Amino acid sequence: MLIRALLIFLMLTLSGCETLDLQNLDVNSLYNAATKVADAFTVEPEEERELGKNMSAVLLGARPLAKSKRLNRYVNQVGMWLAMNSSRPYLDWRFGVLQTDAINAFAAPAGYVFVTTGMLDHLQNEAELAAVLAHEIIHVNRQHHVEAMKSGAVRGLLRNTAFAIGEGMQLDSTHPQYMEWAKKVSVAAQNLYSKGLDRDDELEADKLGIRLLAKAGYDPYAFISGLQMLESLNPSDSGLALLFKTHPRPEDRIRRVSSSLASLTDLPSANTLAKRYKRFVK
Repeated sequence: MLIRALLIFLMLTLSGCETLDLQNLDVNSLYNAATKVADAFTVEPEEERELGKNMSAVLLGARPLAKSKRLNRYVNQVGMWLAMNSSRPYLDWRFGVLQTDAINAFAAPAGYVFVTTGMLDHLQNEAELAAVLAHEIIHVNRQHHVEAMKSGAVRGLLRNTAFAIGEGMQLDSTHPQYMEWAKKVSVAAQNLYSKGLDRDDELEADKLGIRLLAKAGYDPYAFISGLQMLESLNPSDSGLALLFKTHPRPEDRIRRVSSSLASLTDLPSANTLAKRYKRFVK
């Protein structure tokens, strides 16, 4: 069922050894060096794509894709314009709308980005939508989810990605080796989306996201107005529970983002495109 949902989503978007002298061995230094090596391994593009495909399937399994092809196509158009202005325009970007009253947005490695209908209902214009998508695009470009999976209990899972997809790609996704790996990825993804990324990752996505928003020709102040909207909502609203659990408080984000506005000079035409947004969303 998850694979079917993912397919629908994709269709909608266009020498020798020497004796060791252990007498003066610094165990702590050795451990620290080994940890740095373990943390420094690189996830290859194909591995990132497989992670993204499986992690996005988790999101689609939790909430269905909105039925409106017109709405999904519109969000894809806005997202693709931003992605083409980002640092990784060559990714196979996919944007979609999740049918849920929850006010949120999500990303998965390799270019998968989702926004909820609950979020769309509270935004006022295309620039605010672009601000939400820009934040998620930065998560993808900075590989925040991949980096999060490099730590803790799932490090071994991520290091096994190359072997697992090597077997799976040579055979098919129903191969037991691949299915076992994918199942573990799904569990890890659920935990990550529930826990959220590090606070620093979220603040970096805001800082770089507002720059991307301005570069793409949107009014950068829409980033702030969107956060002000979140700040104005009742914090006890169940639709905000996950967003507020996994992100810094809106007032903290507003303060940090506001300081970035001073560095945005000689901006191109700053558009909000409220009328166009309402044609597709309202």
